[in-house]
Amino acid sequence: MTGRAWAMSPGVAAFWSRTAVEAARTGDDGLAEEAAARVAASGGFLDLVAVCRCVADVAARALSVLQEPPDLAQGERWVLQSNPAATADQLFAVRLTVAHANRDSDMVAALVAAVAEASETERAQSLRSLMTYAAGCHAQAAHYRMEGPES
Repeated sequence: MTGRAWAMSPGVAAFWSRTAVEAARTGDDGLAEEAAARVAASGGFLDLVAVCRCVADVAARALSVLQEPPDLAQGERWVLQSNPAATADQLFAVRLTVAHANRDSDMVAALVAAVAEASETERAQSLRSLMTYAAGCHAQAAHYRMEGPES
């Protein structure tokens, strides 16, 4: 990471955010890998936050199709159980999605800050896992919409 809050121009950050969302929605592994590598290599903290929020939103919207969303105004929260065998980058993806879905900006910032301090390889893998998780959620939601809960 460059050590600056914003390392990419706003236009470049927006481009890679849109690219990451497209990769998540289409399940395009090559595009996800490219977006993750570019953002990990040249993105600052705020660039990472922007990309992570965009991708987490794809997953959170899909989860709202698959499960009855909690009433955040009444204090209910999303809670997802993770696999004990999950890797650190997979846990990041699930935790970030849950924090975003719960509108917990402090937790989102803390999770992204931890990734921002990791090595470039770890940043790229964490971003890629987030895109993969979002792609899986999105695909399940699309199937649910087409086939219904009985399939």
